[in-house]
Amino acid sequence: MFAVLDSGFAPETLTSWSAPWAGLKVLVVGLGEGGFALADTVAELGAHTHVVQLGDDADRLTILGVLGVSVHTVGSDAEIADLAKELAPDLVLLSPDWVPDREIESALWESDLIVWSDVEFSWRVADKTGTRPDIVLCAGEQKGSWVADVAQRFLLHASQRAARGGHGAPSVLDALRHPDGVDVVLWSLSDRQLWRMGADESSLRRPRVSVYFAPGEDTDVSTIEAVYTHTVESCIYKPGTQSETALHAASVVEGARAIGIVGDTPGMSDLGRVGEVICDRAFLPDRKDRALELCTVDELVGAGFSTPESVEVAIAALGIARALDVPPELLGGALKDGGEWPEHK
Repeated sequence: MFAVLDSGFAPETLTSWSAPWAGLKVLVVGLGEGGFALADTVAELGAHTHVVQLGDDADRLTILGVLGVSVHTVGSDAEIADLAKELAPDLVLLSPDWVPDREIESALWESDLIVWSDVEFSWRVADKTGTRPDIVLCAGEQKGSWVADVAQRFLLHASQRAARGGHGAPSVLDALRHPDGVDVVLWSLSDRQLWRMGADESSLRRPRVSVYFAPGEDTDVSTIEAVYTHTVESCIYKPGTQSETALHAASVVEGARAIGIVGDTPGMSDLGRVGEVICDRAFLPDRKDRALELCTVDELVGAGFSTPESVEVAIAALGIARALDVPPELLGGALKDGGEWPEHK
């Protein structure tokens, strides 16, 4: 159960952009690009906004001053929890830029304060234009960001208004607050954000598609599990890895499907390679007996996907595109339309 805050607000009412944010006392922890976007958004919503930061960012401080945001500078991460308790905000939002020792951050989560990750807050205000876009969560640090970048190219070629945001990209709040709205947000997440998502109680996030794709997959299974939690339609994973174990443990929306990404012959509900052809055995009604051709290996190589790792990334991105209803015939065309394709960062 949620407690009613001293200010008269209850967290369960804060479910959309139009919720009663005005007058709420909110503390944003961390002032990088993500923290600035959080503070800017909270101020736009009419909340009494405070930011606590390490160091000094003169340009952002000037803008925040104009916005009426109160900024507090401390000398160490350990001082942040003390300041948070002293300010007694109604809500604490953790910026993705703030990555302290786990013990220090755990002190905030275990306090009496109401703490949300930036992911939870951003999800709740994603309907600014009246309609919440389809959300695709991509995790796996740099490789997850690479999958998201490639998927965006496929979606844009299919005339979907696809925006990027998150880890390795601009702040996701920039995409979610776009004045014209977007159809899809490809949201890449760091491992610390996943850990925080696991700590969020009563989360409202409901991604349409979720993906975990990483080279070594040495992240704790319990952390990976968070990216799949509450997924509505498609959970994309790599069979035989920790992502498969995490997916089996995750609580997803009834009806959500597991979609495997393999480098060889795909099984039912997988995408993979048969000879020199990339095939889909996941997003077709008669997948038990048939596969759809998405593109050829030569087309992937021609677009710069020439290593086994990059081919798997491309197949994962194709899986996202198919999960979002892009017809197979458009995908090969995207690979041949020229231009540079995103590379591993």
